[in-house]
Amino acid sequence: MTISKSMNISLTGLKANQAALNVVSHNIANMNTEGYVRQRVNFAEVRTNPIDSSVMGQIASLSGVKVSGITTSANDYLNNYYRTQNSKLEGLLADADAAGQLSDLLDGLKGAGLTDSLTEFFNSANSLNQNPTDYSLRVNFVENAKAVANKFNTMYSSLSGLKEAKIGDGTAESAATSQVGAYVSNLNDDLEALVNINKQISTHQGDDSLKTQRDQILADISSIANVDISINSSGSANVSLGGRDLVLSNDSVGYLKLNANGTISVIDNKDNATDVTSNVTGGKIGGLMSGLSSVDDAINSVDALAGAFADLMNNIQKYANGDVKAAAYDRANDKLVVATEDLYTTNDGSGTVTAKNIAINTTVYDSPDLVAAARVDTSVTGWEQSVGNGDNALEFYTSQSTKIPALGHLTISDYITGLSTRAAMNAASKGSEADTQAAIVDNIKNQILAETGVNLDEELSNMIMYKQAYNASARVFAACVEVYDTLLALGA
Repeated sequence: MTISKSMNISLTGLKANQAALNVVSHNIANMNTEGYVRQRVNFAEVRTNPIDSSVMGQIASLSGVKVSGITTSANDYLNNYYRTQNSKLEGLLADADAAGQLSDLLDGLKGAGLTDSLTEFFNSANSLNQNPTDYSLRVNFVENAKAVANKFNTMYSSLSGLKEAKIGDGTAESAATSQVGAYVSNLNDDLEALVNINKQISTHQGDDSLKTQRDQILADISSIANVDISINSSGSANVSLGGRDLVLSNDSVGYLKLNANGTISVIDNKDNATDVTSNVTGGKIGGLMSGLSSVDDAINSVDALAGAFADLMNNIQKYANGDVKAAAYDRANDKLVVATEDLYTTNDGSGTVTAKNIAINTTVYDSPDLVAAARVDTSVTGWEQSVGNGDNALEFYTSQSTKIPALGHLTISDYITGLSTRAAMNAASKGSEADTQAAIVDNIKNQILAETGVNLDEELSNMIMYKQAYNASARVFAACVEVYDTLLALGA
C-alpha cells in the first residue's frame, strides 16, 4: 500500500467519523424534542476498480470509508398503531370533556337552580292556600311562577350555548368559528403541510428527517379525525376519510368542510361534496360530534320537563270536573269566578311549551287575582262567596309529588334528579374509558421511544467510539505526513 493511499484512507476516516460525531451531537441536542427520532450513521467501504478477482486484488481495491446514509429507526407499524389508538383517545377525551360540561350544567338544575325555584313556587302555593285573598301572597305566587319559567329559559340557553360553542348555531359564520370548525380548519392546514412534505420526500427519498416530519404531521391529522393513512414506496403518504381521498402523494385532492347544519363533507377538486358525518367517529372532531348527541338528548329532556310542568300547572289552574271547578278571585266584588286563564304559555306564540319558550301568562302575572286559588262545586248555591277556599292552591302545592306519565311516571323532583344523575354517571364512565385508553397510548409511546428515542448513555458511548476512531485516523494521517517529510529529507 502506498503512502498516498494510506493518507487517503485516513482522510476518509476523518471525514466519516466527523460526520458521525455531528449526528451524535444532533441526537443529544434533540433528545427532549417531541416526536424526534434518533438518527444513525451508516458506513460503507470505498473501493477502486480491483486489478483482479483474487483476495489480494480485492484488498488492494479498498480505498477508505464513507457515510452511505443517515437513517432513523422509525417503526412504521408502531407509528400507524399509535396514530389509530391516539385518534381513539382524542375522541374519548373530547367526548368526556363534553359530557363533563353537560353534567355540570344539568347539576345546575338542582341546588340554586331549578329545584330551589320550584321549592319556592310550591311553598308560595301552600301559603296562598292558607290565606287565598291576601294580595301579597298572590303576588309572591306569580313571581315565583315566573322565576320557574326563567330558570327553564336559562337552562335552555346554557345547553344551546354549549352546543353552539362546539358546532355553531346553524349559520355558516358560527360553524366556522365553533370548536369543530376550528379543528376542521386545523386538519385542512395539516393536509396542505403533508402535501408539501410529500413533494420534498419524492425528490429526496433518502432524507429520513423528512419522513420524521411526515410522521409528526400524520399524528396531528389522526388526532383530529379518524382518517385512513397509507405510505407509498417513495415514502409519501396518502390520506382519506370515509372512502374519500384527501391527499394522494404529492396532490391535494380534497378537504373537509363543516356545514351550517352541523354535517361534515369532503369537497373534491371539482367542488363535489360527499357527506362523511357518519364516518367521523374518532379524533377530536369525532369525540365532539358524539358528545353533541348527549347535549341534544339533554335539551329534549329539559323541553319535556318544561312542557309537562306547564301542562300540570295549567290543568290545575283551569281545573274542571263536572261542576267542580277552579276559581279565581274577583276582588272588586269580593267573590269567586270560574278561572279561564292558563298559568303558563309560550313567549313565541307556538302551541308547544318548551324550556326555550315557557313563560308565565302575562294576563295572570299582571292581575294576580286571576290565580285560581279556590276549587269549588259550582252547583252549590252561594259558591261565589267561598272566597276563603284555598283548595286549588293546595293542589298546586301537592302536585310536586304527582307522578307524571309524560315524565315516565316520575315526579318533577325525581325527574330532575334522574337527569343530573345520568349525566354525572355518563361523564364518569366516559372519563374512565378515556383513562383506560390513555394507558394504552402511553404504552405504545413507550415502545416507540424505546426504539426511536435518544438514549443519552448510548449516544455518549457512540461519541467516545467515533472520537477514538477520528483520533486514530488523525494519527495515521500524521504518521504518513511524517514519513513523507522523512523521505523528502533523505532525498535532499
